[in-house]
Amino acid sequence: ESWGVNLDHVRFVRANTYSHWTRDWGPHSVFDGSGTYGIADPYFDGYPWVSGCHIDGDVPAQAVAQPVAQTAARMTSPRAGTRGWEEDDAVNGVLAAELGCLLHEMPAYCTGGNIMVDGHGIAFSTRRMVNENAPLWSEEEFRGLAQDYLGIHSYRFLDDPEIHGIQHIDCYAKLLDEETVLVKEVPAWHPEYACVERLVDQISAQANCYGRPYAIVRIFCDSYSGNAVAGYTNSLILNTKVLVPLFGIASDDDALQTFAGAMPGYEVIGFPYGSWYDYDALHCRTMGIFDRHMLRIWHRRLDAEVAWAPVIPIEALIDDRSEAGLLSEELSVYWRVQGEASWNRVALAATAGADSFRAEIPAPAAGTNLEYYLAAADLSGRAETLPRSAPAGFYSFTLVADPASAEDAQTTPATPRITVAPNPLRDGTTIRLAAPGNQPLALEIYDARGRCVRRLSADSRATHWDGRDAGGHPCAAGLYWIVLRDPAETTGRRCLIVR
Repeated sequence: ESWGVNLDHVRFVRANTYSHWTRDWGPHSVFDGSGTYGIADPYFDGYPWVSGCHIDGDVPAQAVAQPVAQTAARMTSPRAGTRGWEEDDAVNGVLAAELGCLLHEMPAYCTGGNIMVDGHGIAFSTRRMVNENAPLWSEEEFRGLAQDYLGIHSYRFLDDPEIHGIQHIDCYAKLLDEETVLVKEVPAWHPEYACVERLVDQISAQANCYGRPYAIVRIFCDSYSGNAVAGYTNSLILNTKVLVPLFGIASDDDALQTFAGAMPGYEVIGFPYGSWYDYDALHCRTMGIFDRHMLRIWHRRLDAEVAWAPVIPIEALIDDRSEAGLLSEELSVYWRVQGEASWNRVALAATAGADSFRAEIPAPAAGTNLEYYLAAADLSGRAETLPRSAPAGFYSFTLVADPASAEDAQTTPATPRITVAPNPLRDGTTIRLAAPGNQPLALEIYDARGRCVRRLSADSRATHWDGRDAGGHPCAAGLYWIVLRDPAETTGRRCLIVR
């Protein structure tokens, strides 16, 4: 009331809590294999403080051994707890009853401030997450639990960035979307400067869910008290608003500008508060609960440069979790030449795959810069765009000349080429091949770990893959390589399975 909040839009849930760090013990929203919404409820038993990064790059043995020693005594009955966190650990059961949803009791630690996910099956944590689970599970076993309970098919563990502390990743990095990571930058004199820069190098070496390098955005976090620096990465993205913690220092304004520049079209709101700790901020104290009936759009944004063709295909998956049905007249791609004020519209038409749609943008001349976004609506009243901040936010690419097609657009290319549509896929896709001659070609499909999961006959130049492995089992969500082999060379194309 004192902040002018409209209480008609507020729903209070009464539950006992021990701490105010909701992010750490709060609900992980998940959809199970049948698409049903629920809450994954891991163990929670507080915050062991551990040694981590040293400036010389060496990680002392106690960085691994200490958390095991601290927690081994209480692991015989993890839910019992010993440090007073039992109330926090029980909150998700109260929430599941209040929300009327499934509660998936995950038998592992998965502290919320130390995991960031991209919504496409990739997650990042520091090594603290592995060490916290060490008395219960090996790293490989924990990866399996994260796959089973959270749908994480690619879990990336980064070196602990703090010299000593709780080692939570949300104090250092934040996914702004599935391809962009915001990373803290501390003053060069700071004891953890080299540690943070190593973290940047590790993230930069990773591929995102579409197989491209992450775009790294740095945000300068100046000191507000000695070695304590502003925790701007510890912010909250809620729909199309970004709430950024402020610390009453000169770098606050620059931080707001950094967010605005990295997230065009979002409303960036400074959140002043005088009592942040140096190991928390707004993200630590909040936890979003997903809309179980969400309308979601998946689309691999086009590369920065796209070879000219008469039309540019746009492929997407559109899933109305309400099951109310999509409004076909609202399924659209809006595009324009850079510099134009108005948008052109082309309709997204259904294709053979489940929830799969395709549109074609008529291509202007090579050298033209184009901008576009996607839009959808369903009969439940939900409407979404991608990017979510469109039309103020949009994707862009440049048409470049394709030498092969410029010489003779009707000539079969001299080297094999692969197109995959729909991509991303859910239940299946068509793999089209353009290759000289009529000889049989070998198609192999590899998962993100480099394992061949399926071999397909490619006697024809259009081959259907049903998204299953050699044993007939549906492949897990994630990134896959479709590899075409012929006697002359090997060519590959990435595709993404979503569930």
